[in-house]
Amino acid sequence: MTVTHLTTTAPASAERRLTCTWVPVRGEDGRTRMEMRWVEPAPRRARHAA
Repeated sequence: MTVTHLTTTAPASAERRLTCTWVPVRGEDGRTRMEMRWVEPAPRRARHAA
């Protein structure tokens, strides 16, 4: 058995992070259903009063 180590070219903070979440998917029949998919999270926004 051969063990190979994964090498990264970018620092850990710059990696793409995916999250598994429910997303609406429209089928061929036009109906919408929910599926679990891996997606990139939306950027966080400040939620404070001006």
